[in-house]
Amino acid sequence: MKSVRVLSEAGAMARTVVHQLQTSRRVWIAVAWATENTVFTELLRQEEKLQRVVIGTHGSLTAPGCIEQLANKNWAFFRSAKGPLFHPKLYLFEHDDRYTAIIGSHNMTRGAFNSNVELSTASDFDKGDPAIRILQEFIAQEAKGPCIVPTDTFISRYRASHRAALSQRKNVDDLYMDEPVRIDEKHRREAPIHMEWEQWLKKVDEEDEHGRGRRLAMLERVQELMRQPGGFLKLLLKDRQRIAGISMERSKGGSDIDWHFFGEMTAARRFGHSYARLVEEAPEELVAALDFIPSDIPPNRENWLAYWKALLAAAGEKGGISIGGATRLACLKRPDYFVPVTSANREKLARQLGVQKNALDSPEDYWDTVVKTILLTPWWNEECPADPTDAKAWRARAAMLDAIVYVRPTKQ
Repeated sequence: MKSVRVLSEAGAMARTVVHQLQTSRRVWIAVAWATENTVFTELLRQEEKLQRVVIGTHGSLTAPGCIEQLANKNWAFFRSAKGPLFHPKLYLFEHDDRYTAIIGSHNMTRGAFNSNVELSTASDFDKGDPAIRILQEFIAQEAKGPCIVPTDTFISRYRASHRAALSQRKNVDDLYMDEPVRIDEKHRREAPIHMEWEQWLKKVDEEDEHGRGRRLAMLERVQELMRQPGGFLKLLLKDRQRIAGISMERSKGGSDIDWHFFGEMTAARRFGHSYARLVEEAPEELVAALDFIPSDIPPNRENWLAYWKALLAAAGEKGGISIGGATRLACLKRPDYFVPVTSANREKLARQLGVQKNALDSPEDYWDTVVKTILLTPWWNEECPADPTDAKAWRARAAMLDAIVYVRPTKQ
């Protein structure tokens, strides 16, 4: 080995790799992630030099456009996310008189080359150095798999997964970047909601009458109705009323669906509130509002606030849209993120969250008070269980919190 150069300044790595691509005879690369940037552009220009380029797809952070552009290249390989985490950052270049290996923290991404804090070293090796054979064998072995075939179908699905990964990453960063107020942080740590998955599931199952089975049956039936052609807009009036919680039907128990789980809203119908009017006469306005909450990627605070603003606009001057109706519909669309706030669960939910009851009154504060707290809990962050029944509860885990905090109203 002749020399070692440290690459830590912004832009230095990109300039070095571009120069190596332009001046070398053959190139091997193995990186965890790639996005479009000046290095990627130069890579395509120097295609005839590329021997093997292995790129990871874990976390769906590699840009779909990169996969699409390299899909038919016989020198490009994409490691499957189903295998062990693929995490190297290795760039190897063969020149007439030497090899240059760059190893460190730089992925082939715009962030790594321009804005991140990164550190790599560029080292020159003699042509006969045994380290070169080890590096080449490493890349050759990793190119054998497990790798995916980037078909059009895979790329289409991956593109949705990539959007979700970026959104989730932003949401998590925003959560942990918030500077906690000391007293609020004390309440948060002491709040009962911060339990482990096993304890959470046990508490759900303790509610035999209104716990897991019947609630999941109701959610599944809602999804069946919403999957019908035309969705909510084309449903019979009675089914729209059921989904909205304003149906006057009473469950007979047993296998009968109880449409009043996750917030009974019959009062809105009895008193002619805008919520019931929209369900019965202008369902397209409810659907337009719900469209602000994404179905295929993690929702965020901006989505929630846009949804609430749209509901208010749809209600008009008479109002009549409560946090109960808003959170019920959001919960039925994304039961993994939203729990309803109702008169029947408000007191216990506040205790679980470690907040005053009046903190649950404001739809504008709902994301910060309720959803953000849920997203920081151990049970919400548990991986999806292998057991199919438990997995159903996991996919509706925020909504199922209602089983723990619900208190059946006493008959007057």
